[in-house]
Amino acid sequence: MFSSTKVSFKVWMFLAALSLAHLFVGYKVGGRIGLLIGFLMAVVLNIMIFFFGETQLIARMRAKKLSGQDPWRLNENVKNFSRMVGMKAPTVYLMEHTTATAFSVGRPWKVGTICVSTGLLKDFTEKELEAILAHQVCHIKRSDTFSFGVTSTIANSFVGLAQFLDHLWPVNWFKGPLHQRPFATLLSPLAWMVIRFAVSDRNYFESDDLAISLLSDRKVLAQALWKLEGLSHTKPLHVPPCTSHLFIVNPEGLRETNWFFLTHPKMENRIRRLLGYFPI
Repeated sequence: MFSSTKVSFKVWMFLAALSLAHLFVGYKVGGRIGLLIGFLMAVVLNIMIFFFGETQLIARMRAKKLSGQDPWRLNENVKNFSRMVGMKAPTVYLMEHTTATAFSVGRPWKVGTICVSTGLLKDFTEKELEAILAHQVCHIKRSDTFSFGVTSTIANSFVGLAQFLDHLWPVNWFKGPLHQRPFATLLSPLAWMVIRFAVSDRNYFESDDLAISLLSDRKVLAQALWKLEGLSHTKPLHVPPCTSHLFIVNPEGLRETNWFFLTHPKMENRIRRLLGYFPI
C-alpha cells in the first residue's frame, strides 16, 4: 500500500524547513537586511516551485497537448486507468523525438500531465503503451511527481547558480568559458542530496507494483521497461539538468556527464521484482 498523503507531508515539511533556513541564514549573515533578502529568496523559490516547476520541463521538451485524432487511444487509456485509481485524468502531451520515453509531472491540487515521445508511439506495441501509461498514472497518483518536481526545481537552482558563478571565475575569462568548474564541483553534491531526499528505488518499485495491479499481464510492463532501458542507451535524450528522475527510465543512458545524478534503480532489480526472476 502507498500513501500519497505521507509523500506530500514530507515535501511540505521540507519546503517549510528550507524557507526557514533562508530566513535563518539571511539573518545570521546580514541582520535585518539579510533577513529581508532571505525572505525574498524563499518567496521566489516557492513561486518557481508552485507556478513554473512543472510547465518548465514541458516547454523545454517542446511538448504539445494531444488533441484531435488519437489513433493510439492514449487519452482513452489514461482516463480508464485514472478512473481505476480514483483520480482526475491527466492531460496527455506529445513531444517530437525519436527516443522512446515518457515522463509525468503534477501537483496534488492540479490535474497532472503525462508526456510521451513520438518515438515511443513508433517502437512500442499497444499493450506496451498501455503499461507505460498505467505506470505514469500511478506515478501521479502516488504524488511522486510532486516530490520529484519540487526537488528538481531546487536542485536545478543549485546547478544554475554554479554555472553562473563558474562563468565569473577569473580563469575562464582567459581560457574560454567553463574551462574550470569549481562551483559546479562544490554545489553538485548539494543538488544530488536534494534529489536523493525525495527519490529512492522504492518510489519506482511501488509505482511498478501499483501499475501491474491495473494490467492483465505484468510481463508487459517488464518488457516495456526493458525496451525503454535499451533504447535509452542507443538513442539517448538530452534533458534539462536534474530532471531525468521524472522519466520512467533514465532517458540519457549512461554517460560520464550524468553519472552523478543517476537516480533510477537498476533495471535488473525492477524486472526481477515484477517477474520474480530475471530473464537471461
